[in-house]
Amino acid sequence: MPAFGGSAGNAAVNAVIQRMQAPGDKRKRSGSPEGQEPSKQVREAASSSSDVETSSEEEVEDPFSARNVHQLGNEQDRLTGLLEQMDEKGAPEHIKQTVVDKLAILSLLRNLAPMRSVETVHEAIRLVSRKPDSPAKSKYLAKLDDQLTFLAEELPSAGPPSAKTLQDMWPQLAPAFGSGGGQVGQDGCEDRAHAICLSIAQRSPAIAAHQLSKQWATSSGARLNASHQWNHHVAASVTTTDGVMVIDPIFSRSGPIELSQWINRVQVDRRNVHQTAWGFLGKPGPDNKPDENSAVEYVPMS
Repeated sequence: MPAFGGSAGNAAVNAVIQRMQAPGDKRKRSGSPEGQEPSKQVREAASSSSDVETSSEEEVEDPFSARNVHQLGNEQDRLTGLLEQMDEKGAPEHIKQTVVDKLAILSLLRNLAPMRSVETVHEAIRLVSRKPDSPAKSKYLAKLDDQLTFLAEELPSAGPPSAKTLQDMWPQLAPAFGSGGGQVGQDGCEDRAHAICLSIAQRSPAIAAHQLSKQWATSSGARLNASHQWNHHVAASVTTTDGVMVIDPIFSRSGPIELSQWINRVQVDRRNVHQTAWGFLGKPGPDNKPDENSAVEYVPMS
């Protein structure tokens, strides 16, 4: 079970959320030119006529905005304290289990923030759906469904980018290459891959929502790569019009490489390479899909 504690969030994750939002954690869609509000006369005419629908401008709130994720954290802290009180007073186990189940859902969702990936949201729905039926389960499944709607409306897919688009983005991604706790080539592939994904989400949120993933290489016994002797390895990847391209500065400092090239350089059997939702920091579970233990909170290196 994921830990219930943890920080109230982190700057890197919140930056992705806030950069994509107007103040107030809401985004506006408007039918007027260039997103401008209608004139005062138009607004008064619309409000005074019973035959006219509500203004064409509509505010859409991100269910997992920075503010809402902060509220999840507050509720998580409250329930953690409540559980401690229950332990002290010897509350019945079935009552405590209700709190434990809700805490597990809150921990999962907070650790997956900022929920900027359709694939990540679908995986979260799969994991929450496994929980015992409860009002909390129903509430957060509804929020996840709302998040899918938000992503579809606010970050619609324009289709896969070209490999050239990804190559042009490369210089902007370079600052994230050292986010694994040391120089490129040392341990820390999980943090590095996640930092790169967050960087893409800041610069190209639609690509992050629809075409960004991670490639996990796992070992069936033998170590991966003769030089590095890894148990596993992970890197960010983007599905482009030219195929899946992998962003891994350990093997290429000049640009993304094709998935087949990456597999060869990792020295892994193709059957042990699995594409997963990028919102999960940790290694996939035994079925090669993300599980609750994969939903680890990302804490950037200081």
